[in-house]
Amino acid sequence: MKQMLEQLMGAGKGWLNDGGDTRKAQMKGMAQGGLAAGAMALLLGNKNIRKYGTKVAAVGGAAALGGLAYKLYQDWQQNQSAPAAGTPHPLNELAGAELDARASLLVRAMVAAARADGHIDDAERLKIQQYLTEQGQSDAARWIDAELARPLDPQALAREVTDMEQATEVYLASLLAVEVDHFMERGYLDELARALKLDDSLKTSIERQVAQLGAPG
Repeated sequence: MKQMLEQLMGAGKGWLNDGGDTRKAQMKGMAQGGLAAGAMALLLGNKNIRKYGTKVAAVGGAAALGGLAYKLYQDWQQNQSAPAAGTPHPLNELAGAELDARASLLVRAMVAAARADGHIDDAERLKIQQYLTEQGQSDAARWIDAELARPLDPQALAREVTDMEQATEVYLASLLAVEVDHFMERGYLDELARALKLDDSLKTSIERQVAQLGAPG
């Protein structure tokens, strides 16, 4: 799962270097970031690939995602009257099984957010499965197809989150994978924030940061 997360977060460089407006060029550019990135290109559709690439390129990789989430969390925590409950363990400080479990959670969060507008039907699922299978990644094809078959359930994601720093990572990763231009996407993110018990000020801070990442340079 760590490799899949790295591929998703490395997708922006390949896309921005390749450019082009056709679906073929989009897939080629995203595939430079890895097979998972190519699958994400299919998940997002033509409309949002460039915006996604811009945002993840600005973050700079999976470790940087963890570092950014931790900074957002720290900035918020400094303004709270109560001390943090427990010791946070950001993504960039994890290793081994803990890192793999966190990466799996974040990839699941990104896949769920990417399909929140309801545009992934059986035909799109088949395209994604075929793409990964043709690349010799049948295990990844089965894993992503199983995720796409799940009902969208922010509560299920939230149940795996143990602290507010981890909640910040999940919400940040979700925002990177979606362009909030549809009421279903906004509704999903709001429900996810409630399930994660994100403070309104922290939620706003994360959303402002992601908006800045996607802004034209």
